[in-house]
Amino acid sequence: MQAPMFAPSPPFGRGPHAGPDPELEERSFRALGTEVRVLGRGADRAEVEMRRLESLLTRFQPSALTALNERGAATRPPAELVSALRHALSVAEETGGLVTPLVLPALRWAGYRDAWPAPAWPSRGAPPEVADWRGVSVSDDAIRLPDGAEVDLGGTGKSWIAERCFELLEGEALLDAGGDVISRSVGAVAIDLAHPFGEEPLQVVLPPGRWALATSGVLARAWRGGHHLIDPRTARPADTRFVQATAVHPDLRRAEVTAKLALLTPDRTSPLLDAAIVVTFDRSGAGWRLGEDGDWRRL
Repeated sequence: MQAPMFAPSPPFGRGPHAGPDPELEERSFRALGTEVRVLGRGADRAEVEMRRLESLLTRFQPSALTALNERGAATRPPAELVSALRHALSVAEETGGLVTPLVLPALRWAGYRDAWPAPAWPSRGAPPEVADWRGVSVSDDAIRLPDGAEVDLGGTGKSWIAERCFELLEGEALLDAGGDVISRSVGAVAIDLAHPFGEEPLQVVLPPGRWALATSGVLARAWRGGHHLIDPRTARPADTRFVQATAVHPDLRRAEVTAKLALLTPDRTSPLLDAAIVVTFDRSGAGWRLGEDGDWRRL
């Protein structure tokens, strides 16, 4: 399979990598805490479904998720909550708990209590410990959380929703949820990858077929005293070597997890890191590419 390429970026949509036919149905709207663009037959259905799923899984307004967190348990939960939580727990298992849905108390302690952009100062004292994901019980009929635990599906839930909505699109299509992109095209697709410090972006050229790109970072959703990426080992905002990581994979859910792992454990060998193409930026603004031998090389 032809691999994605990275190069200095012209504006998106110019040159030989314009992506899906621009005459396809298009929707642009705000959802999942970001700007969303959907291009393809069925874009209207995808928008409706994204809003429906968000209403069930958000933590920023009353939802099935907030009801679960308030009670610590749910009887006859919506199938979508069960499926999204099962996905999040499978990610926790695969990453040894480094990417876990049980970081909400720590997020609140760090200051991320309300919908962005309204973070507050971190709380005083030590952060609450992140509960063990293995204590969550999930079945089709009931969910039970460990004592004191609360769920935030975060980026894992965002990618899960995006993949579900993308499946409603027919033929050539593109879904862009704040830079997390899924594309299906008969030609190559070029996507601008913003530099974290505003320097010249990179252009990611996705080959024909189905590809996804996810970016995670510690600068975009940050405030004095913290940012939104919690390291469950410390229950504090992660102290990272890199400030931004982008992963490319056929599945957005896998790309999203891989990008987080590149920030949380850049020097640890991981099958997930090996399975994706990963580019990062460090605190000096330098770009790095993960090599097949597991070493980082300057772009």
